[in-house]
Amino acid sequence: MLVVQLFSLFILTFTSLPVHGSPLTIPKAPIPGSASTTNGTGQALGAQKSLTGSPNSGTRPLRSLGQLYDGNKKYRESARVEAEVLADDSPSFMFFGCTDNRISPSTIFNAPKGSTISHNNIANQYSDSDPSADAAIAYAIESLRVQHIIVLGHYGCKGVEMAITRPPTVSDVIKDWLQPISDLYRRARRAEIVKLRDSRKPQRGKPDGVKEAPPANDPGFRALVEENVKHSVNELRGHSLLTETYAKNMMTDKPTSLDVFVHGFVFDEATGEVNDLHVSFGPPGKNIPNVPFKAVQAAKNFHRESYRPGIFKGKTWDFKAHSH
Repeated sequence: MLVVQLFSLFILTFTSLPVHGSPLTIPKAPIPGSASTTNGTGQALGAQKSLTGSPNSGTRPLRSLGQLYDGNKKYRESARVEAEVLADDSPSFMFFGCTDNRISPSTIFNAPKGSTISHNNIANQYSDSDPSADAAIAYAIESLRVQHIIVLGHYGCKGVEMAITRPPTVSDVIKDWLQPISDLYRRARRAEIVKLRDSRKPQRGKPDGVKEAPPANDPGFRALVEENVKHSVNELRGHSLLTETYAKNMMTDKPTSLDVFVHGFVFDEATGEVNDLHVSFGPPGKNIPNVPFKAVQAAKNFHRESYRPGIFKGKTWDFKAHSH
């Protein structure tokens, strides 16, 4: 319990009036200032420069409380107006993100302020033993009426990297949190991960195996990032408060409208591209909205339990047929 409370950080970032409806489309709107301007979400400025190609020469990373204060001072010039605009707004999208991904979803999707909220932890993991995660879901559904919950991984994730390398200098509490990903790495049958795992084993000339972290573009590393996102989506599908709410809603005489869909995406910081992992699910009897993002080819390798068929575009989940 201590581990999940330490690392499951409930960060609600209200970033303008969302567009409600079933298609999975995040509305676009101009972000104030240049694309490389420092914002309050802890963005990785270096990554932004590579995406925009035209960094603002006056932008610098935040290193001191004084810089933080100066940034807030500039923000306060428009804060009152923004507060009035956001007063009646309700977000449509909730992101399960990674603490290490320093480019916020509102920036990645050029989303209007107020249309997204985020719940972050190391390596965007969901566990039904994490009360903070379930509280976040309950709040997002009951109070904010979000329509989409997105597990958002990112290539080069340091949490996934540490799950592979298991550096001795990392504290036990972090290792415990990352253990599910280490287990996933150890037992994965996906070809890219198997190749990475075998390449790191002891061999002639390297009796201790490879200890260095794989590069962010290593196919096995990228595959494990994807599988970790799929695992979190699968946990949400099988064990989350959301799933329980779906089931209870079906058993009532007057079911309420609960149009909340869950998706698995991966963000590439080098290109700005977002990939769909093709593991979306939603309420029973409801078609999955069209997901316009490019699907990763290897997403078809999703390891499903034999008693739970995959839930893809156009398919729905039958809770009555698969309840335990």
